[in-house]
Amino acid sequence: MDQPKPAARITGQEHWTKKGDVRLFLWEKRAAGAKPPRGTVLFVHGSSMASQPTFDLQVPGRPHSSAMEFFAERGFDT
Repeated sequence: MDQPKPAARITGQEHWTKKGDVRLFLWEKRAAGAKPPRGTVLFVHGSSMASQPTFDLQVPGRPHSSAMEFFAERGFDT
């Protein structure tokens, strides 16, 4: 897979939707800029663990702890 450009700035955006009476939280991360994404990576989890700590883990000094940022740096909408 291609290496990210060092200046890639990643942005995150919260979204909400509904399935029946249940509100669902969606978290999107992508590289800032006008280029269209290379594709979309959809992360899906079960009901026992929240999505952000699972797929967007932030650990100081460990830049690729977040799978979402890893793919976003490479041009994917996650």
